[in-house]
Amino acid sequence: MPDSEAPAPETSRVDADAGVGTAAVAGVTALVVGVVLGGAALGGPLLYAAAILLAQLALVGTWCVVTRPPGTVGTAVVGALTALAADAVALATGRGGAGALVAVLACAFGATTFHQLARGVARRNVTESFGSTLTVAVAVIALAATVALRQADEAHLVTLIAVAAALGMVVARLADLVVPRPTVHEDVPRGIAGPVLGSAVAAGGSALGVTLGLDLPLGPATLVGWLVGTAAVLADLGVDLARAGRIAAGGPATSGPGGAALGPLVAFAVAAPIGYLVGLTL
Repeated sequence: MPDSEAPAPETSRVDADAGVGTAAVAGVTALVVGVVLGGAALGGPLLYAAAILLAQLALVGTWCVVTRPPGTVGTAVVGALTALAADAVALATGRGGAGALVAVLACAFGATTFHQLARGVARRNVTESFGSTLTVAVAVIALAATVALRQADEAHLVTLIAVAAALGMVVARLADLVVPRPTVHEDVPRGIAGPVLGSAVAAGGSALGVTLGLDLPLGPATLVGWLVGTAAVLADLGVDLARAGRIAAGGPATSGPGGAALGPLVAFAVAAPIGYLVGLTL
């Protein structure tokens, strides 16, 4: 009996190491993207647009590698072209560019449809391919919302959005390692404490940023930090839940560095338009 139970501790140790590795990759991704975007926002609109484009391309590439949608090359092309168009439109329109970005979304929808037609007789899993391509197009357009804010000289607000989102995710990932239970779901090694602590620290960090020199009103800045941090943490968690559901349904595994990095990249895309909309009220 002791011999038959011997492998269990080793299996648990391997699972724990994998969880730490995933958390490390996700945390580093969130930290690096947050620091790069936050710093670039202080350097000027064009520098920030270039940084956002890098984040968009990283999101498109990671999405295609991890999810492997049918017609992957077409999905990557549509995503990259949509990113370029969205950033250009955001730079041209500035703070009021939300309507113009909707026009980019309409063009992305047309490009997605054309992509399916171009697949020809080999066209299979059209619904999955169409949905995946349109999802990544929406994500890169969402990231471009903060380019419009930066073009309108809202450098401190854009920095706050990027840093608050990163801070929330990093703290949430650390909390998962320290307080892993109770878990959100039995198939996802993410604790309930993580989102709560992440959103709280994002709000507190935003308030601290104002006291350290961000030229923003304290109350609204704290609210922006809390909303952005909460959205980022929940989006990151949602990607993990979706990945677990896909594996449970018999889909291909999406572990490894790419799978771990996808959550934070998607989270920035979710947080960006929220920061943009709330920022309009400041």
